[in-house]
Amino acid sequence: MTPNETLIQTRTDYFRDQWRAWRILGALQLNGRKYRSGAMVLNIFVALYPPALLLSMFSFDTPLENITNFSLSITSSATILKFGLYVLQLQRLTEMEKVIARLDDRIEGAEQYRCHRLMAKTLRHLSNLFLYTYGFVLLNSEVSFLFKSERSLPFPSWFPFDWKSSTINYIGALCFQLVSIFCLILQNFADDSFPPLALCLCAEHCQLLILRISSIGHGSNEQDANEAELVRCIKDQKELYGLLELISAVISWPMMIQFFVMALNIAATMFGLVFFAEAMQDRMYFVSYLLALVLQTYPICFYGSLLEERFGRLHYAVFCSNWMNQNRRYRANMMILAERTKRHPRLLAGNLVPIHLSTFQASCKAAYSFFTLIGNTRDKAGPNHNQN
Repeated sequence: MTPNETLIQTRTDYFRDQWRAWRILGALQLNGRKYRSGAMVLNIFVALYPPALLLSMFSFDTPLENITNFSLSITSSATILKFGLYVLQLQRLTEMEKVIARLDDRIEGAEQYRCHRLMAKTLRHLSNLFLYTYGFVLLNSEVSFLFKSERSLPFPSWFPFDWKSSTINYIGALCFQLVSIFCLILQNFADDSFPPLALCLCAEHCQLLILRISSIGHGSNEQDANEAELVRCIKDQKELYGLLELISAVISWPMMIQFFVMALNIAATMFGLVFFAEAMQDRMYFVSYLLALVLQTYPICFYGSLLEERFGRLHYAVFCSNWMNQNRRYRANMMILAERTKRHPRLLAGNLVPIHLSTFQASCKAAYSFFTLIGNTRDKAGPNHNQN
């Protein structure tokens, strides 16, 4: 298989798993305003699950059930909101893929093809990491109730009927939860894996542009050809900034919601794991849930930082080309490109919070503060509870 054939094959696989998940969930139909469809019925059915959790918040007998219900309530509510925002932005994803295809067409040379193969492999590994992690969470969520001695549901929630004393009601409640949990986890997979994949792809295309710019004039002495290549690189840089703007428009507000709920959710999950989870099934669930929470934010923050570093290197790549031996027009265009590359993009969630490793660090500190606060409240309430 030639490098060009490999490029064409991998081009369509960048967001393969995410598009597949959105199709299963009916996002494409909803984006096309096909409201009288099975997709609309499915999403209304799933959207009823967060209210069922919220109506029963802090109403259970054991602290473990209350903690589980609380963390699921805020997570499922955030998931529904993020999914709705992505449904509204699916046209931008199609525009993104067109820009990516044009940037892929500019790849040439052994070094750029090698860089592209590594990029495709990284994207596939990253998508698989999300897929396996959320699959593990789904497995723990869907089968945990089977190991309990009495009739139970996967998660504690409110129902307008008594499911404990009626087999038909129990089957109905169980099916409602199993379908809702599957759809919510699938929504989380698509919504949480897309941002780091998109930023990783943008960062790697920035690296490919750096390779193209820095190699101008070193392999060819034809000044007109070198000037034409520099003009094409200027157009590539414009395409790259356009791609970044599209990505930012798609992920900005979903990531704002994610950062908002992350710290509190991690604190509640750690609190349940450390103080109340005694059965092995409960511990496995909380560990997998905690891993999924970290996976929701760390990769996107990592690639946000990497993207800033790569765009910063564009400016120096201009002067790595053999500009001294080129004509005046080349040097004039080179100065234009050098000025353009001084613009360092900074991704913001909700036009407020930087998508950067510093934000992940701040969220972890906030989670620890919440965890300490909840732990201190428990310690103070403990003696009074024992006296009663």
